[in-house]
Amino acid sequence: MFKKNNHSNKFYYLGLIFLHSFLLFYVFCKKKNRREIFLTFLSIVGLTFHFEYPLYILKAYKYKTNILKNKEQDNSFGSVLSQGLFVPSAAIFISTFDLGWSIKLLFTIYFALIERWFLKLNIYKNNWWRTTYTSILIFSYFFISDAWYNGIRNGNKLILKLTLNNVFHVTYMNLLFLLSVFKKFKYQPVVFTTQPWYYHYTFVKIYTVVETLITTYFLEQKKKWKRILPILITLISDSFFNKINILKVKGSYWVYLFPARIAPHLMAFLLKKWIKKYE
Repeated sequence: MFKKNNHSNKFYYLGLIFLHSFLLFYVFCKKKNRREIFLTFLSIVGLTFHFEYPLYILKAYKYKTNILKNKEQDNSFGSVLSQGLFVPSAAIFISTFDLGWSIKLLFTIYFALIERWFLKLNIYKNNWWRTTYTSILIFSYFFISDAWYNGIRNGNKLILKLTLNNVFHVTYMNLLFLLSVFKKFKYQPVVFTTQPWYYHYTFVKIYTVVETLITTYFLEQKKKWKRILPILITLISDSFFNKINILKVKGSYWVYLFPARIAPHLMAFLLKKWIKKYE
């Protein structure tokens, strides 16, 4: 599962993990409105996840962390780090401390330089993607983060609905990714391929986006019994995909995959109560 070699790739990524984890820790230590920060952070992680999905499917770039043995899993892990920690931690830092455009520009330059440096070290590869695209989008993302943070605090109804969607999605995706790292389950929408994990992650991204939309829709319904329907739909779809040999589970479904399915749904009920307080 984890790669044992003398390559230094992992140390560059581990350095960024430490740096941005500290930045995130600093934000939560310094600010008292931790619930708002937590919701905003996971929401903007959800934004980067959704933006990254088509880029992953179209193979815009490739991460080479050399932390995981399988190259496609390693690429996906690099993507999770970038979209789930590195960029969002900087964004939430800027938003919570109400920092202006000059700091946003400074962080944009920082990420652009990191990308160019990693390209030179050959621990990250651009296929058709360009650093210019990264810079423009990250700079814009910082302003979106500001708007999202203020939207939650001010009880913006649209932002709150999207927050429920994004927080559920991020929680769900991270659990499924963790299971895939330990190879406890895999989707095989394409049978004869030399890139089984690429098709797995492609399928999971599309499938989970659809499932998230269904789940958040039913969570918004006034009749409480409807809120358990997404769980039943998930069980039925898992049974169907397993029967037609698209879903492969290593070990017991009820021990590994089912808990990863049910946990985000149960957490969503709590998130719904949290978010309702801002309405």
